[in-house]
Order: sequence, then C-alpha cells, then structure tokens
Amino acid sequence: MRDASHHHRFIGSLCSCGAHAPAQPTVEEAVSESVQQALLHGLFPQPVLRRELLRTVGAGVIIGALSSILPIDTLKAIAQERRPLEKTKLAVGFLPITCAVPLIYGESLGSYRKEGLDVSLQKIAGIALIRDKMLNGELDVSQQVMPVPLTMTAGLGGNVQSIKVLTILNQNGNSLVLANKHKDNRDPKNWKGFTFAVPFEQSHQTLQLRNYLATAGLDPDQDVKYRIVPPTEYVASLRVGSIDGFFGGEPGGQRAVYEGAGFIHLISKDIWDGHPCCSVTAAESWIQQNPNTFMAFYRAIIASSLHVSKPENRVGMAKVLSEPQYLNAPEIVLEQVLSGRMPTALAPSGKIRGGLIISRFRNIRQQFG
Repeated sequence: MRDASHHHRFIGSLCSCGAHAPAQPTVEEAVSESVQQALLHGLFPQPVLRRELLRTVGAGVIIGALSSILPIDTLKAIAQERRPLEKTKLAVGFLPITCAVPLIYGESLGSYRKEGLDVSLQKIAGIALIRDKMLNGELDVSQQVMPVPLTMTAGLGGNVQSIKVLTILNQNGNSLVLANKHKDNRDPKNWKGFTFAVPFEQSHQTLQLRNYLATAGLDPDQDVKYRIVPPTEYVASLRVGSIDGFFGGEPGGQRAVYEGAGFIHLISKDIWDGHPCCSVTAAESWIQQNPNTFMAFYRAIIASSLHVSKPENRVGMAKVLSEPQYLNAPEIVLEQVLSGRMPTALAPSGKIRGGLIISRFRNIRQQFG
C-alpha cells in the first residue's frame, strides 16, 4: 500500500511510484479552450453571471448552445466589440402560468434594464394566440410550450417559420386534475367518454395525457375527447361541468384544489420526470437581424432564470406574481406552488391530504444539457 501522503514526482509520463501523469491537453485543445474563455468573457462580461454559468455547465456546453443559434463568427464579433443594440424596445409575450416566472421576474429584478432593453411584457391567454402573434411578427420574443416551437418550424397548423429555442424556462410543473365528482373513480381504465381540457393539440400536456391513457388501455383517439382551453379557463370549465378534467400548468391544479373545483390525480413528473415544459423562443430571422439585441436579452433571461431557480430567492415572489398584469391568482395559491408544498389530491375519505409538487425552474445545467 502506498503512503497516502506521497507526492507524485513525474519524469516524462511516469512517476517514481509508477503512476502515469495526467493527460496534457494538445495544442489544439489548449487553443480551443482559450478561444472559449475569451468568448465567454465577451459574451458574458458580468463576472458573477459568467462564473455561475461556468460552474454549472462549463464553457464548451455554453458555446455549443449559443453557436446553434448564431454562427460562431457572429458570436466572436459580439464578444470582441460591444456594438449598439439593433433594437431596444422589445415586445415579449408570456402565458399566465408559473412557467413564465423567469420572464416576468426579469422585470422586477431589473435584468432587462441592465442590458439596455425596454421590454414590454404582454400577457397572452392561450398557446394558439401567442403562436400566431409570433408568426405575424407582433412579438420579438415569446414563451411557448414545448414542442410547439418545433411544430412551428415544421409548419404544422400554420406558415413555416424557423423558430429557435433560446432556453427552457422550467421542467415538470403540470398536473392532471379531475372534477370532484370523480373522486371515487381514480382508475383511468374507467375514463372512457371523459372530456379533457388541454392547452394545445401539439403541447407536451396533450402528448403526456394521451400516453397516460394509452398505457391504461384506452384508445386516446376514440375513447376520450379533448378540448382546447386557455390555462386561465381550466378551473371555470371544471366547475361548470363542461370538462371532466384537465392537464395543464400551474397554478391551474392548485387553484382547482383551493377553490374546491377538483383534485390533482397526478403530476406530470409522475409520467415523465424532468420533462421540458415551456421555452423562450424567437424567430431565426429576428435573431439574425438583431444579434446584439438577442445576446442582451439572452443574458437577461439567463440571469433571471438563475435567480428564480434558487428557493431562497422566492420569498415575496408570489405577491409580485399575483398582480393582475401577471398571473392574477391568489397569493396563497402561488406561494404554495412556488414552495412546492400544497394539497395535491383527495384522499379516499374526501379530505385534502398534503403533498409535494415541484414546479421548479430548470437549472442552467439542464437548460443547456
């Protein structure tokens, strides 16, 4: 057994104890690393933000993600010279669900102002409408549920337009909610004839619900009906009985429980743990025309995402989000969603039982990974 206090003394590639020296980077690898470091210093000049990015994902992953959006030569030009922004006034669309918190809270944090941007946040009720506003050029940047940016690029349901995903806003954070009249009917095998509300045909919520039903033995095409409903109307639709349940983002599920309109049957994490939910998107043509503005907004949304991803920073956040111009929901409901501690379902006795829903904002490693 070697002495644990032994210090390696290498001669060539071998130590006197017989161990191999650690691999040394080649010249090409060293140059590549130097270029990446220089790029990061230029693209993310704020030391705190840059260090946090490097600590979580590393230079290569960040540059790889950015170079998939802008050519590396353009990134180098931006890094070498802080050119004026092509646009300073931006219209940014968001959906009134907690997935939008990084976008919304960027305003309160001053993240946009720090980058020289005057961002007008526009609350938009549903996915189809926010998609159409992007396609029509009414929005510079927008939130969008996955995988809708991919279907927009493919031209499903509209004109073909290349849409780039700048970052993923959150993972998990959705729930399958049923009306209280079904509290004793928790087996999906018995749901033939049910009508479910979903936010959009090509949304991950619809895909996950269809998968869940098929796994239970139902025909998702024939045995149930789907109704496209904006997230703000889930609970009202449940209360009046026009739907049997819905699969959607928070605070819909918790609000249904809070208002006594329904119960949470399961959360999306139970079907696909770590699934991407909402994203920040922009048209490829807009990015190419406004590369410096894109990079400024990119820095702002990353800074906001890093801030809200830390639970200790969510104190007082619910009060801001509850305002009418944002989520327009009871503060207590949002507090429960943000903390992850809230009633999730009806126990067989009919009493609300405590549970845990993680509606967490995707950390930066997972955003780029």
